[in-house]
Amino acid sequence: MTRDQFVKLCQEGESTTVEYKSCESSVSHSVYESICSMLNHNGGWILLGVKDDGTPTGVDQEKLDAIVKSILDATNNPELFYPTPYIYPEIISLEEKNCIALQIPCGLYVYRYNNRFWDRLETSDYDVTESLESLMTLFERKNPHIFEDRIVPEMTIDDIDKDTLSYCRKLLAAEHPTHPWITMEDEEILETAKLLTPNKGRKTFKFASLLLFGTDDAIEKFLPRYRFEAIFRMCTFNEFKKMKDTSNRYDDRLTLRCNLIRTYGKLTEFVVRHMPDKFHLTEDGVQRIDLRIAIMREVLGNLCVHADYSSGYACFLEIFKDCVMTKNPTRLMPQTHEGEISITELGNYTKNPLLVKVFHELNWVEDLGSGTRNILKYAPFYYKDFKIGISNGQQFIFALTYAETQEIGENVGRNHEMSVENVGKNHKATDRKNKRKQAIISLIIENPKITQAQMSEKLGVTEKTIERDTEELKNDGIIQYSGEKKNGVWLFLKK
Repeated sequence: MTRDQFVKLCQEGESTTVEYKSCESSVSHSVYESICSMLNHNGGWILLGVKDDGTPTGVDQEKLDAIVKSILDATNNPELFYPTPYIYPEIISLEEKNCIALQIPCGLYVYRYNNRFWDRLETSDYDVTESLESLMTLFERKNPHIFEDRIVPEMTIDDIDKDTLSYCRKLLAAEHPTHPWITMEDEEILETAKLLTPNKGRKTFKFASLLLFGTDDAIEKFLPRYRFEAIFRMCTFNEFKKMKDTSNRYDDRLTLRCNLIRTYGKLTEFVVRHMPDKFHLTEDGVQRIDLRIAIMREVLGNLCVHADYSSGYACFLEIFKDCVMTKNPTRLMPQTHEGEISITELGNYTKNPLLVKVFHELNWVEDLGSGTRNILKYAPFYYKDFKIGISNGQQFIFALTYAETQEIGENVGRNHEMSVENVGKNHKATDRKNKRKQAIISLIIENPKITQAQMSEKLGVTEKTIERDTEELKNDGIIQYSGEKKNGVWLFLKK
């Protein structure tokens, strides 16, 4: 790291990937906790000799070598860190001050420090050792085996929806009459798409086959928390955010628990129903293009094929009068940085290659990079002042502003643009809520009779917040409360 890079990080403030530590004369345990949490999250930088407000104060010159040695000894000690990470302290000279920069990689494994597991959320490090749900999420995130490629125990060919496969053949016959899938049997298509794998003399089915072609009953049986939500609100995004009670505010809602092929079709129908109908003529003036489909085809395809279905969280399509937004749980990858990113920064890493392959065969997603170009090509024809906001984290959020917006109340008449900053704030709030829900589930596992007041005290939030979170968990069909308010018990509806 150069001096200028160090100064820039000090000026930008702490974040998920930047942490300041004063450490004037020694290394505190919190430094090692931050190292562990960043290894388990998405990596980053820890700057020693910097105050919380970003002011470089330096470390004691006489203790500099001892601090460096202490960090090297600790990170190479398997009794403290397991696995042992490779961390090399860099000394940064700022005039008469010396600071230390620690570059923390995104770990390939789950790390623990002092027999405790740490994870990072925004600017804080969290001990997730006792939170079973958070710990499971952490291990799932670091699992080297992609979820779609894992075997679904007990799944058989009877769990494949034959009507969905027939629909795919008809679709291909209309657009690609020579496509080989048209004449293949059901199992042949699955084998060709590598959705089946031989195992001890029998054919076993991968989660990708369930997600793409599974029957409703099979999805409910093998992946009960899988869900898509399509929501339309007859208001602008800004008006919605200013409403006091937004939990049940919608004008149309569609909950989908069917396979991805059928889900994609229903989401497309929802877009056509609620986004403004605008068309564009090609340069020859002959072909008429539905701009909604031209733009949202790739957006909806990415929503379906790039989600992390192991997490259990739903995928969302939300349409407002002035913008459309998609949200899906995703795996944090070293290839893409966390936080706000531009559409041109979207990497070429395919998170679910088996899902992408089938959607590509159906012409629902483009080759890498082509889809981005199509969005940027057609969005100006749909709305010349379009805005795109993208936030990447444990939840991936894509937002497109497609109409002029207006503030309400005192600011009526002033143009309002939904910026990336709005998306980022929404992403951070969602991450906090998801962490709380995971903690609530863990508390219920430990004590099914725990009260909301006790949850509030343990998690350090208001009882009203706990009430909202538990209500959402109830609506999601995960938990229910049985009995009187003070003497009842929490029950799990889905494992």
